[in-house]
Amino acid sequence: MTLYIFTFSHIVRGSNVAILGGGWAGLLVAKRLIENGIENISILEATKEGDQGGLLRSEVINGFTFDCGGPHLLFSRDREILSRINELLGDNVSERIRNNFVFYRGEHIQYPFENGIYLLPPEKRVLFLEGIFKSMIFTAKNVNWKPENFLEWITGFFGDHLSKEYLIPYNEKVWKRPLDSMAADWVFTPGRLPFPSLSNMLKSAAGLPTTGYKEQAHFYYPKIGGISALFSSLYKKVIDSGVRYVNGVRVSSVRKGNEGDFVINGRILSKRVVSTIPLPELLLSLDSKNYSKLADRFDYNSVAIVGVAIKGKTPDKTTIYVPDPKVIFHRYTWMSSLVPPNNSGRSNLIAEMTLPKGENFDPERIRDEVIRGLVDMGVIDDENSILFTRLWFNKYGYPIYTMDHNAVRGEAISVLGDYGIKSVGRWGSWHYWNTDMVYKAVEDTLR
Repeated sequence: MTLYIFTFSHIVRGSNVAILGGGWAGLLVAKRLIENGIENISILEATKEGDQGGLLRSEVINGFTFDCGGPHLLFSRDREILSRINELLGDNVSERIRNNFVFYRGEHIQYPFENGIYLLPPEKRVLFLEGIFKSMIFTAKNVNWKPENFLEWITGFFGDHLSKEYLIPYNEKVWKRPLDSMAADWVFTPGRLPFPSLSNMLKSAAGLPTTGYKEQAHFYYPKIGGISALFSSLYKKVIDSGVRYVNGVRVSSVRKGNEGDFVINGRILSKRVVSTIPLPELLLSLDSKNYSKLADRFDYNSVAIVGVAIKGKTPDKTTIYVPDPKVIFHRYTWMSSLVPPNNSGRSNLIAEMTLPKGENFDPERIRDEVIRGLVDMGVIDDENSILFTRLWFNKYGYPIYTMDHNAVRGEAISVLGDYGIKSVGRWGSWHYWNTDMVYKAVEDTLR
C-alpha cells in the first residue's frame, strides 16, 4: 500500500472537517464528505505509519496471508451497499461459496447449525427439532412476547436442546459473560423470526439439506492481499481526492475555541469534527467536563488472533465455529481457502478468541492453548505440523450490549450532540456492525 503521510504542520492551520480515526469508518466518512462537496479534510489516526486499518488489517508472511483482525467476508442483505463495497476493489475481488461448519461433538455440521441438523442421526434430529417446533408454537401463540435478555432470546426462539448444545456455549465463549446480563434488543426485532422456515425444518427432519442465512451463502473476498486490500483501495481513493491522512495522532483533548472552531490536542483547528474512535475514548478527551463515569459504563471484548502456517493442503472448508468450552478459540478460518499461499502443499489459518475488557493478554499461553485445541480437534497432528505462528491483539473487538447499552449510548450521543460532534462507525456508534452496516451508517449519518 502506498502511504501518503502528513505532519502536524500541514493541518495546524485548520481544516473544514477533522475526522477522528482513520480506519474503515473514518475513510468512509471522508469519501462521503468528498461526495458532498466538502474540501480541506483531515483524518487523524492514532497508529503509526503502516499499522492503520483497524480490524481490516492483513499481513503477508512468507507467502501466507493473515487477516489480523479476524475474518471479514463480504456479504450483505443490501445488494446496493455490497455492490459499492465490491466496486472499491475493482478487479481484485471474486465471488465465493460459503463452506462453513460447526464442530459439534467431533463432527463437522453444516452452518448454520439449525439447517445442518439433517446430517445428524434421526434420534438426535428429533431432540433439536422438537425444541425448535415448540418455540415456533410458543411465539405464534404469544405474538407480543418480548425476551428480557439475550439468554431468553436464545432459549425462547431456538428451544432448550439447540440452546444447551450449541448456542449457549458458543455465545458464552464469544461474549465472556453471563448471557442473561446482556440485552436482547440488538438481536430481537418484533415480528421478525430468527429461526428457519417450517419448510426447512421439515426437510431437516427428513434428512434433506437446506440453506440458511442465504445472504451469506455467497460472499466476496479480495483475490490478493487479504481484507486489507479493501482498506487500501478506499485509502488510495480518499488520498487521491486531496484528504490529509495524519498518522501518530492519538486524540487526547477536544474543546471549542473562542471563535467556535474545534481545538484538538491543543493545536489542531477544525470547523467540524466527525469521530469514529471508540465512544469512551472520545468522552474522556472532552475538556469541558469529566465524563469518566459515563465512559466506564461502556463494555467491550478484545480479540486475539493466532495465525498458524501448516504443512499440508487446505481442506474444503472456510470458517469453523467451535462451541466446545474446552477449546480456547470460538472459531477458526482457513485463510488459505481465501488467498492460496505460494506453495500449494502448505496452508494457513487464523484462530480467534476474545478477552474481557481489561484482561491481561498473555501471548504465550494463548498460542499454546490454540495449538492444543487444534491438535485435540484433529486439525493438525502435532506441533511438528506447524511452520510458524503469529499473534495479533486488537484492544477493541466486540462492543458489548449490556442491559443499559441503549441508555449509556444515548447519553453519550447526546453529550456529543451538544458539542456539535457526529460519531459513527462500529466504535463511534458502539454497535456490533459488520463492514456493510458501517458503510450504510456513514451514508445515513452524513446524508
